Amino acid sequence: MSNLRDTNKSAYANRRSFFEVNLGDIASIAFLVVVALAYLSPALKDGLAFGPATLGRQLSVLTTPHQPLAQIHNVINGDIVTQGAAWNTLNWTLVHHGQFPLWNDQSATGLPQFLNFESAPLALPSLISYLFPLRISYLVTVLIKLLIAGTGTYAVVRLIGGRPLAGTLAGTTAMLSGSFAGWLGWSISGPLAWTGWIVAAAILVYRATPGNRGWRYALLAFASAFCIYGGFPEDYVLMAGALLLLVGVAGLAIRLNQRQIDWQGVGRIGVGFTAGLALAAPLWLPGITILRGSARTTETASTGLPLHAVTLLVAQGYYGLPLGTPQFPHSTYFGPLDYFETAAYVGVIALVLAGTCIALAWRRPVVIGLLACTVGSALVTYDLTSGAPVQHLIYAIGLGTVALQRVLTELDFAIAVLAGLGFELLLRRWREPYVQRIFASVVGLIVLVVALLWAHSTLGNVSINGMATLTSAQATAVRRRSLYWPSVETVVLVLVALAMPLLARQSTRRRSLGEHRIRTIYGGLVGIQAILLIVAGVGINSYAPTSYPKTSAVLTLKRIVGTSLFGFDGASTPCTQTGTQPCGLRQWDGVGIYPEMNLGYGLTEFAMHDPVIPRAYFADYPVKNDDRNGHGTNIFAPVVNSVRLARLYGIKYVIVQPPQPIPSGMRLVRTIVTDNTHLEIVSVPGSHRFSFTSKIDTSPVHNGAGKQTITTTKGSPISQNIGDKILRVTHPNNARYVLMVRTLQSKQLAIRITDVPGWHASADGHSLALHRAQGDLMSAIVPAGTRRIVLSYDPTLLQVGELFALVSLASMAIYAVVERYPRSRRRSV
Repeated sequence: MSNLRDTNKSAYANRRSFFEVNLGDIASIAFLVVVALAYLSPALKDGLAFGPATLGRQLSVLTTPHQPLAQIHNVINGDIVTQGAAWNTLNWTLVHHGQFPLWNDQSATGLPQFLNFESAPLALPSLISYLFPLRISYLVTVLIKLLIAGTGTYAVVRLIGGRPLAGTLAGTTAMLSGSFAGWLGWSISGPLAWTGWIVAAAILVYRATPGNRGWRYALLAFASAFCIYGGFPEDYVLMAGALLLLVGVAGLAIRLNQRQIDWQGVGRIGVGFTAGLALAAPLWLPGITILRGSARTTETASTGLPLHAVTLLVAQGYYGLPLGTPQFPHSTYFGPLDYFETAAYVGVIALVLAGTCIALAWRRPVVIGLLACTVGSALVTYDLTSGAPVQHLIYAIGLGTVALQRVLTELDFAIAVLAGLGFELLLRRWREPYVQRIFASVVGLIVLVVALLWAHSTLGNVSINGMATLTSAQATAVRRRSLYWPSVETVVLVLVALAMPLLARQSTRRRSLGEHRIRTIYGGLVGIQAILLIVAGVGINSYAPTSYPKTSAVLTLKRIVGTSLFGFDGASTPCTQTGTQPCGLRQWDGVGIYPEMNLGYGLTEFAMHDPVIPRAYFADYPVKNDDRNGHGTNIFAPVVNSVRLARLYGIKYVIVQPPQPIPSGMRLVRTIVTDNTHLEIVSVPGSHRFSFTSKIDTSPVHNGAGKQTITTTKGSPISQNIGDKILRVTHPNNARYVLMVRTLQSKQLAIRITDVPGWHASADGHSLALHRAQGDLMSAIVPAGTRRIVLSYDPTLLQVGELFALVSLASMAIYAVVERYPRSRRRSV
């Protein structure tokens, strides 16, 4: 019995011309592009802005339209519009103004933008999106992620022996699988999209021979670097674990089969990855410091999914869908966690082909490695028992902040590649009775699985997040609808299993006719798989004409506050010792613009929704007991209800929601009338981002969370003090401030910018020491006679990372030239 071989030869069994081979690849890649466009085709009808704009608009009374909102389509994936699209807007705007998105100066007193990882300004999809108008740029990033995932998986299958048709099925399955397609608009999908290309590049580097290594090194280096630039550090851990399991077990299988491992090839892979790490050093080298001090490290992630969630590999909506309906505005999803954390569907066809591959080629090292990756990812994702031993072991080794179920994308990737190899086996050996029996047996097994799912489709009443209840009839109808497509696929597979022996007997008489018909049938399988995955996921996403439509209330607010920092004063829930819900400064009350969405409106708001908010920012907030139960969330949205608090952070305006009184000392500017309420815009006299204080604080800089008090003036801004003034403040770019001042004596400058590593100051060209101040802000002692102060955000480790990246690029370029020079000289002799 023949097996597929790990060779670097053409995937075709018979000899074909170079043109024919590439023609098949071109057709397959074109098919993947068409499938990706079909998946995003609702944008042509609903609008080119990807994300739930309707969900975002109802988060604030300012953004709620005058006309009642239509039914919210997807009620869960709000982070797309509250973070992903917002960061994309800021990145795009800064780049088109000739600035690098290094610092976000519109979220409270500022946060790192590039070094928050998730904004991903240097990710390949982002770089391509900058070439398009802002209104479609985020949709472009989503499309590019799909194509990266699909073509990478296609390349892997081609490199390990699959023909274009097999690679097409694998690529389609990987890019439209529930675990990847569901995360498309989220930063999670940025690194995961590169799994296929990293594996493909590693294979190429391992097989490289002298004279053709340069471009292979570059491919691996850029794939791994763009993976890191894709953001979401949690993915790095999940991907590393899954891929090391794949490669390690495959290598062990090679040794057990008495075959020699090319350790030089392994070394070459290490060199390629090292070059990639160096290329990405500008992000991870300074970013590690930011992550260590961030609120994200206080979060405790899930310990996995219950074992029954494995049914979602077969049926997408077995526990309902996250889509709102007039009858159930909170959706019909009643599964564990939320839909996006559990979606794993790959289709019955892919599961059957993967099972066929394992049964027929289980001795092949690459199949063993893929199987190990599949099993390992499943063990990490699903709780085998109520004690969840695997998940608790991972938690015990210090990975408690990693949401383990997100390794589902690696699980689906491994299944997709196995399905591609299984498809290739059928293409080559479909006439063999043994292969036909194996395929029929796997089909029979899936028939049993689908039948069991039907048998358990009757449900009682189920609760939807405690907000609504599905009756027994409604819940049963939801579950049975999810089984329609798996049942159709199963019927198709049964027909294929029955047709194979008939066509095999026919091909003994007319070989060409049998071959033509079986290829048509197999091509139909690819088409059915693509249609299933498109239909399964196409309705999940949301689209709109614009992500951030401007209401009259927003436009009025923007005219009043301009680029000044504004806060809000609403009614937040006090924190109690027994409470479990977000409270105080971590609770959103809907008065201002939902944190980070303000970026889409070009407004600067005293609120944040970012994983890199410093822990010290929460700990140093001066209102007692305002954060007692907030651990695990990364939202900072405090109530600003005093002049003293507003001046501490440099808040110029406050939105007050009646019946809250206007805080003493603030002045009413205008009342904004909306359909839901009246909002009063008040100004805060004497509040500025920069001001001199009358008392010098010489406390040293430290990184702890303890409070240091700086003395602030309670009255007018310091510019009215005799002799000492801030004459003018300019903000030439997002990470730089220039202050023209006049100081007759040493003064303490209050700098209302978040104290994170990387800020530098100079006074008349001389270095100026920065000190940490109350509120996790900064201050500096300005010498007498100073005229010009410059503040800039330029982390030293960022410069070191840039040096590493330049060395990596130069090394690869030099190697490519040196590698080809002897060949050129030999040709000239």
